[in-house]
Amino acid sequence: SRSSRRRLHSLGLAAMPEKRPFERLPADVSPINYSLCLKPDLLDFTFEGKLEAAAQVRQATNQIVMNCADIDIITASYAPEGDEEIHATGFNYQNEDEKVTLSFPSTLQTGTGTLKIDFVGELNDKMKGFYRINAWLVAWH
Repeated sequence: SRSSRRRLHSLGLAAMPEKRPFERLPADVSPINYSLCLKPDLLDFTFEGKLEAAAQVRQATNQIVMNCADIDIITASYAPEGDEEIHATGFNYQNEDEKVTLSFPSTLQTGTGTLKIDFVGELNDKMKGFYRINAWLVAWH
């Protein structure tokens, strides 16, 4: 309740955020197999990443919705098996839901293909995703 939140706040405690209901990603495009390459920069606490995923388009669409948190997509493309690569023309981040929608200029037809994404991110200390841990070495005598 509002009064209990005020009491917690006045005590220096924050109320736990309300848990969002679980939502599955749309099933029109799904991964079959993927490889992920991460290249961390431990001086600047950043990283570069490359994703290459075999994907199945189950229903024709011009969008792919994916889970995404705290990264910036540089480029994304989808290449239907035996056809030319289609480059994504937009990335719509839904940060609160930790999702991104990749938009394509033409419809991705049913079948298999390869999704490629280049991205960058920050090696943060939020304990989720690809993160850093500040640890102390302890010597025992």
